[in-house]
Amino acid sequence: MRLVAIAIVVCTWTAAFAEPAPPVQRAVALLPLDADAKLELYGQPVANEISHALVQAGVEVVLVGPKMAVPETARLVVDGTIKAGKGEVVTMSVRVRDSRDGTVYDTLVVTAEKMTAIDHAQQELSAKVLPAVKGRLATLIEQDKAALLPKTVEDPKRAVKPAPKLAAMLTSIYASPGAAAGVVALRTALDHEIAPWATHRHHEIRTLEPAQLGGKAAPKTVAAQQAELSIELDVLDLDVVIDKVPLATARVHVRIADTRSVVFDRVIVTDTIVGEKDMDKTKLAERVAREVLAIADPQLKRRISTWW
Repeated sequence: MRLVAIAIVVCTWTAAFAEPAPPVQRAVALLPLDADAKLELYGQPVANEISHALVQAGVEVVLVGPKMAVPETARLVVDGTIKAGKGEVVTMSVRVRDSRDGTVYDTLVVTAEKMTAIDHAQQELSAKVLPAVKGRLATLIEQDKAALLPKTVEDPKRAVKPAPKLAAMLTSIYASPGAAAGVVALRTALDHEIAPWATHRHHEIRTLEPAQLGGKAAPKTVAAQQAELSIELDVLDLDVVIDKVPLATARVHVRIADTRSVVFDRVIVTDTIVGEKDMDKTKLAERVAREVLAIADPQLKRRISTWW
């Protein structure tokens, strides 16, 4: 009986003084954008716009001042620049990078043709940053959780084969400057939906600007980036009819390339997509985006051997 009591005391003492597992980092550190001298006053407002979009989407954001260190709770760092170009052109560029080793996962760029368009440009930039940050943060959190799990010794005869490594896929999603609100909403929805769609097909996206991907010269970029393929989505139109339930159709120019050639290049048109009564416009745009990707999916299956 005394031996049992001693064993209980030892186990309790061990549990009480065992070192707790480190917490999983979930926050995003957001720095003011570095700006040319005449554009300095825009650095913090642009960061605030991005912060607002992230917080509204449920992302924990820590604003970091110029002389502050990145907090230990941050898993990603978002920073960038605002630069003046020719005439009144202003270019805003944001990086999404790893807080531990500095790896840059995404570089997102928007351009304002004149100073009066900066407000619209910063909204466009935050719409690009949001899906990039949410997708990357979710991936890293799951990886970090897995790393904290206790290691088990598997029987070699019964070892489970590791999941296949995700292949790289370049993507560019855009719309004409000054496009209608519905077109912008669909472009934003495609930004949000493309990452899980690609992951389901064993690919990981890298977002590029249209000029970086190169249009019909995309095969060279795919080869240079050591990726498997690229897909460009140019949102042309989103037609919504509000009746008892909302109805929507969309036209999107889709271009797919591998390392050798452009394998698909045409405008796809969705069937009429039926929403729900009083459906939020954002939710309707997301439903349309999923339909666009569903139409593109078999085209990829036919032409890209690694898309399965």
